[in-house]
Amino acid sequence: MDWTVYWFMFPVCITVASLAMFSGISGAAMLIPVFLIGFPLFDVPTLTTVAAIGTALFLETSGFSSGVYGYMRRQLVDWKMARGLIMWSLPAAAFGALLTRSVPEDALRIGYGVAMVLLAYLLLQHAREGHAAGPAKVPHGSERREVTSAQGRTYRYSVWGMNTSRAHAVGGGTAAGMISTGIGETVMPNLAGRLRVPLPVAAATSTVVVAGTVVGATATHLFQLAAEDGFNAIPWNLIVWAVPGAIIGAQIGARLQGRLSERLTGLIFGALFLVIGLVFVVAFTFFSDELG
Repeated sequence: MDWTVYWFMFPVCITVASLAMFSGISGAAMLIPVFLIGFPLFDVPTLTTVAAIGTALFLETSGFSSGVYGYMRRQLVDWKMARGLIMWSLPAAAFGALLTRSVPEDALRIGYGVAMVLLAYLLLQHAREGHAAGPAKVPHGSERREVTSAQGRTYRYSVWGMNTSRAHAVGGGTAAGMISTGIGETVMPNLAGRLRVPLPVAAATSTVVVAGTVVGATATHLFQLAAEDGFNAIPWNLIVWAVPGAIIGAQIGARLQGRLSERLTGLIFGALFLVIGLVFVVAFTFFSDELG
């Protein structure tokens, strides 16, 4: 096993984890293109689609766990909401991971591309509407919450309609298990958009939900890889470079959170995911043979 072939994943994962933690959006969404399109183009050992999904989730677990620590220190997490969503999203993610074995690789790849286009639409739509469009209409019987940060700033907001939030968590968790992304992209807009949770609290809480969710998907994927082909099927020579990068990048991203407006962040990531989605659909529809 060549332990230096994936050295470039160290800076790549620093960048990806920084962006993911900064936005509260899945880092795996940006890693899958590197694995499935970048590796064949740059002539390094390639991964199967299922191995790429499992590896991306493993790295996301490392990065988001580091980010959770950063947000814990800043005391920005709504723990009650996070626990309530993880109870639904974690088993859904494990179920989604099990489903990947019964789906053809080309279908997974094209499905990933389509999912990216849909997520781009949701992010751009949310950015267009704007988080600061005014206070949400709070239904009768909603629960008032407040979170006080380590810097002494208190954020106050209301929580209601948790059945809708749980449905988002189940859908996003299943998608995360199948294609490595979807949980952060459904939870974050729901918290910041529908519930009008203040952006720092929404990003911190979304980070905890993503970290908790991908644990189930990651464990399921890695267990299946090891059960089918042994532990050598897990790309340890990639992980040894990528995990430190993910941990470092997550700390950087947590510190940068809030430096850009939510609208600008949504526009940037919406455009990025739109490009990724279209590239995937085109690449694995017309050039699938060249990309393996």
